Amino acid sequence: MYNRNLRKPHPNKNIYKFISVKNKTSIMCESGLENDACFLFEYNANVISYLSQPRGFEYLHEGKTCFYTPDFLVQYADFTTEYFEVKPFTRAIEFEFKKKFRSIKTAAMENETIISLITERQIHIQPRLENAKLLHRYAGIQSLNSFQDKILDFLSAEPSCTVSVGELVVRFKRSKGEVHSNLLAMLSAGYIQANLLEHQFHQDTQIWVA
Repeated sequence: MYNRNLRKPHPNKNIYKFISVKNKTSIMCESGLENDACFLFEYNANVISYLSQPRGFEYLHEGKTCFYTPDFLVQYADFTTEYFEVKPFTRAIEFEFKKKFRSIKTAAMENETIISLITERQIHIQPRLENAKLLHRYAGIQSLNSFQDKILDFLSAEPSCTVSVGELVVRFKRSKGEVHSNLLAMLSAGYIQANLLEHQFHQDTQIWVA
């Protein structure tokens, strides 16, 4: 087992820093694709924590002992864990990489762990990714302000009902921009919910209590 340290500067690599509210720390990434994956881990309700460049492990490939460091280690709400390797699709389908990754998966299974390969085909699904990036811009609220308290009280009065963003604009007689920014902050913090996997956030987005 060994660790890589992305916090040390490397002259030949661009290191991305993702600020994670969920982990209460910054996540260091080696590529823009890995950085985009962080948005999905950050706003996946089933993920309770995730770590980049976790402790690596040995694997046997073509008779040689090699060392491997996964891109991410994810812990889920049911306390199971999963490693992730992030690769561009063109790299993931290369013959040599596929052989190597089979050996890595075998070693992971022998250690009773799971490793999955994800590419931009899984990461860059829209509007899920753009919605996650939008929520991240409003991340980090410590407590609700008075207007957000009013929104939450209104939604909590009918917990089985959904209300559109546009209806809340009319109800509270506030500007669209003000309502949107407050709702996005509440969504980011998990106080309320909306289906942002399939639909872009807009006036018709349905909101309900988390």
